[in-house]
Amino acid sequence: MENIVPREKWLYDDRGMMKWMGWLLSDHSAYLESAARQRAGAPIEPQLSRQTINERLQTAWQSVNVIELQVNTLVNNHYPPLLTGVIVGFNAGTLAVQTGDGVIKTVGVANVRWVALVATEKWWDHDDPL
Repeated sequence: MENIVPREKWLYDDRGMMKWMGWLLSDHSAYLESAARQRAGAPIEPQLSRQTINERLQTAWQSVNVIELQVNTLVNNHYPPLLTGVIVGFNAGTLAVQTGDGVIKTVGVANVRWVALVATEKWWDHDDPL
């Protein structure tokens, strides 16, 4: 048995699907922003020498620093986004980089275009009281 209440006796004026419009709009906006970021590609970093790349990778490996690197591969005439993470392994000219979300990606050292050590922010460097 259905309990149908006349609309004039409703305690809450239900707008039907209109209440979903903000949610749909925000998801659509987020999708458009991510698509625009992918189309724009990563900023083009300068090509570094093999020696500089090897020195920076060795420093990052020994000190367990976070790195950002750009691979020398074009996808739709754009470089892919910078890869940020920690070097967790090295084997036969291939790096294993663990990203912030725990995914391990492999990159050939010969395919690295640019690499930089990322200065990590430490909580004890701030003078802010708790």
